[in-house]
Amino acid sequence: MTTPAGVIFDMDGTLLDSMFYWNQVPADCLRQIYGKEPKPDLMDHLKVMTLHQGCDWVRREYGLSAGADEIRDGINALMKQFYTQRVRVKDGARSWLEQLHKQDVPMVIATSTDRPLVEAALEYTGLASFFSAVFTCTEVGAGKAKPDVYEAARAFLGTPKAQTWVFEDALFAMRTAKASGFLLAAVYDASQAAQQQEIQALCDLYIPAFSALAYPF
Repeated sequence: MTTPAGVIFDMDGTLLDSMFYWNQVPADCLRQIYGKEPKPDLMDHLKVMTLHQGCDWVRREYGLSAGADEIRDGINALMKQFYTQRVRVKDGARSWLEQLHKQDVPMVIATSTDRPLVEAALEYTGLASFFSAVFTCTEVGAGKAKPDVYEAARAFLGTPKAQTWVFEDALFAMRTAKASGFLLAAVYDASQAAQQQEIQALCDLYIPAFSALAYPF
């Protein structure tokens, strides 16, 4: 397999074992801070939104007097505790990053998570030095149902799209990247267990675990 011209990495669920807590934290915020019981379909709505969009939706859906920024601050405070105390790099991911770095492949992050949390997580895990830039959906202004964050990342890299890989764990984001013309590496995450058949059919490279697949480039 040809060495990538550049690589765009998602962070949560792809490099970090963190999606389980992202799926839990909005409910924790509603219960602990606002005394509201979350509805079973809460994450079905939030997963395709930026954090700010999701907080504004939660404000309206649950009739909260707090503004979207205040709700976001509550969620971010809970996430920061997780990112600076408990988050773990997925098994084998660091080795893949080291191999790409040795080959002088430029790497960036494209994530739905807000920048201060991304920077805290990368610093805590020791991954920050691998990446030349971070692109967030909040700053770009669109969630991963649209390709904007990937396009911004590729523009920074200056690499041909057909030789630029996107590493993702979430099916909806994979569909976006693939439809936009990127090469797609699908990383297994338990949060997407039910979608693995479709994911494997869609991607150019399937990674059941970084530690379980030989580095292919």
